[in-house]
Amino acid sequence: MKKFKKLVAILGLAAITVAAVGCSQAEAKSNEDTTNAAAQEKTQEETDKEKAEQEKIVVADVNGETISLADLNSELVYLEQLLMMQFGENFKENEDAMAYYKEQQKLILDYLIESKLVVQQAGENGINVTDEEIKEQIEQVKQANGITTDEAYETALAQQGLTPETYSQFIKESLIIAQTMELVTKDVTTNEDEVKAYYDDNIAKYTKAAGANMAHILVATEDEAKQVKKEYEEGKTFEELASTYGTDGTKDQGGSLGYIPYDSQQYDADFLAGAKGLKEGEVSAPVKTQFGYHLIKVTDVQSEPVVTPFEDVKAAAEQTVLQDKQYGVFEEYLKGIREKATIEIFEDKLN
Repeated sequence: MKKFKKLVAILGLAAITVAAVGCSQAEAKSNEDTTNAAAQEKTQEETDKEKAEQEKIVVADVNGETISLADLNSELVYLEQLLMMQFGENFKENEDAMAYYKEQQKLILDYLIESKLVVQQAGENGINVTDEEIKEQIEQVKQANGITTDEAYETALAQQGLTPETYSQFIKESLIIAQTMELVTKDVTTNEDEVKAYYDDNIAKYTKAAGANMAHILVATEDEAKQVKKEYEEGKTFEELASTYGTDGTKDQGGSLGYIPYDSQQYDADFLAGAKGLKEGEVSAPVKTQFGYHLIKVTDVQSEPVVTPFEDVKAAAEQTVLQDKQYGVFEEYLKGIREKATIEIFEDKLN
């Protein structure tokens, strides 16, 4: 697992989401609202207390520096959200969900250990992140998220369980890791033979499967579909009819589904069979699927797979090969500093 791909990417994402920033508890207009706000406040107090307790629990020691359960759990927030989406709020009662959770928990702890090791080596590597660099990075994050005031910034951080101080430290460590990777991999290069070999080995990645741009109008009955087809033949546009009669989420985009390969596993087989026989710009007769009846229109029909020539993707492929080699070198660097480190993991604290 290329754990540090996340670390490099995170400098751009910076772990701040501000879409939900607002006055969620302001302007309470009734006793019920006030009660709800108090309940939310109590929940937050409980959350803060739980976090404080977790900060006391050490799950790993790295050359004398500790990683707390709170540190680990803060990295697991998004994983828990994903598992809730897939398995429901009671995902912890699901055996498969928890097996995956524990597997990821150990991988993320491993990532935190190696992050700490890299930061510990900063001085030895001559890396010194300045306050100005940290400030510049934070300003970029604010700008990217449309944050214009200190209050909005602090609110956004609080929603992620962060403070300006802890976030500044996070930025500092992330910059140290990125600069370390740049230092360690500065001599890594690639050549055209390696890039061409990668292209040949991954030709499927550069092949556009046979298919077409597809749009559809989904209705409940065959009679409805026939009536819509009649209106189309009388001169109404497919997009107009999709907006008027469509019953799924594509109606506001003229029924557009984008480019779909004929062998796609993501779409109903009967739907694809109905689309495959159509000529450029043609609209189908009603096609029955498990969802109802479709009128399907195809454009940009591609009857055979098309391979993008090497020269057209050479630059992108070269970047991919170079990055893969860089991550490989960096993984070896991590392995080396880890072998020299004194690391203790307290697995009994992970539960």
